[in-house]
Amino acid sequence: MSDVNYHRDHTLGLPKARELAKEWASGAAKQMGLDCQHAEGDDQDVLTFERMGVTGTMTVTATSFDLNVKLGMMMAAFKPMIEAEVAKNLGRIIDKASGTQA
Repeated sequence: MSDVNYHRDHTLGLPKARELAKEWASGAAKQMGLDCQHAEGDDQDVLTFERMGVTGTMTVTATSFDLNVKLGMMMAAFKPMIEAEVAKNLGRIIDKASGTQA
């Protein structure tokens, strides 16, 4: 098993962060064939996702996104590419919502 971890602080608040997490999950489901589930909470949301060789969670709070992905043996070879795509895609969504898009 190989892990991909991504943490990003933000100042968007939970309602907007929730919206962005759903947007990311929708795109990831289409692009990577992930089965995504979203559980909303008062202080945080948890998205879970999986497909063959990949399982993970994203914890969304009013101030941060924490993504943890476990890659199976066959997917571990793609870890650098997956890390780069996660950082690019999720980072772009957060930057756009924050008004700090480069």
